[in-house]
Amino acid sequence: MNFVIMRFSSLGDVILTTPVCENLKLNYPGSFIYFITKKAYASVFEENLFVDRVINLSDYGLLPLILLLKKINPERIYDLHSSLRSRVIGAFFPSRMRRVKTYRKERENFLKGRSAVIPDAASRYLDVLSADKVKIHTKKTGIFLSARENAYARSILESQGIPPSAEIICVAPQAKWPLKEWSRFPKFFELAAKPGRYFIVTGDDYVRAEKLLPENRYHRNFVKNLSGRLSLRMFFAMMAASSCVISMDSGAAHAATALRVPLIVFFGPTVPAFGFAPPGAKIMEVNVPCRPCHLHGGKVCDRGDRVCMESIGENDLLAAMEDILK
Repeated sequence: MNFVIMRFSSLGDVILTTPVCENLKLNYPGSFIYFITKKAYASVFEENLFVDRVINLSDYGLLPLILLLKKINPERIYDLHSSLRSRVIGAFFPSRMRRVKTYRKERENFLKGRSAVIPDAASRYLDVLSADKVKIHTKKTGIFLSARENAYARSILESQGIPPSAEIICVAPQAKWPLKEWSRFPKFFELAAKPGRYFIVTGDDYVRAEKLLPENRYHRNFVKNLSGRLSLRMFFAMMAASSCVISMDSGAAHAATALRVPLIVFFGPTVPAFGFAPPGAKIMEVNVPCRPCHLHGGKVCDRGDRVCMESIGENDLLAAMEDILK
């Protein structure tokens, strides 16, 4: 029995689909599960025993991909993206398709100040299994690392002068949408960094991350910028080696949850009520009348002062972090 799951992007959403894979495999242990996604996110499923093969979207044009699916002949195709491309694919398999409900209209209503009930994202993805009466064993997301990957991450930390006994906090300050980012990290690092405690700054852009480091040379000794220097798997392993993760509302937050690492996550232009708040996370937010202002985060603040993010102080974050670490 073959199953196909489609979610092309982005990192957080791909991670949030992992319970669908796990529950399918637990219900049908002898099944073969294919996952279609962009190449950038394929490594999410390395070491994942609930996914048998990842199909890189970039390896196939639309027609070759449809032909491949006809050859696979799946019992069911689960469209967890509901994009134009996934809907075109689904049109060739109408009786075998199950599609996620996006709740976009509900989020737009919430954005306009109207009431709306929006289930969390993982539950929305699992709902596609309900029509097939698949028993739900778990709602927890999962990223799995090998012993070799964990050991390599430790060797990277040691190459940065970080001893094995050190307290490590992984910081993911970058987001796809600029308004989701917090600018106060330089002052925060000067408050929080100290001997025996090290901060690992991660992300895609090394130069942008450099601007968030403390100006004081002493405190810089305890803040290591590894942005742009880690593969996605090493990014995960660095999180797994940490006592706490500090993240914006981005895929990094969902990775931390999938790795079972305590998490602090910032919400500014978006809100947890949209359904993307990682369960169990400490949420940093302030209630201001203009929130939420965007479905995804946005690029320009209409007020011009980014009050939803800038009203969160360095001491607020420090207190939240110390509470998790104690």
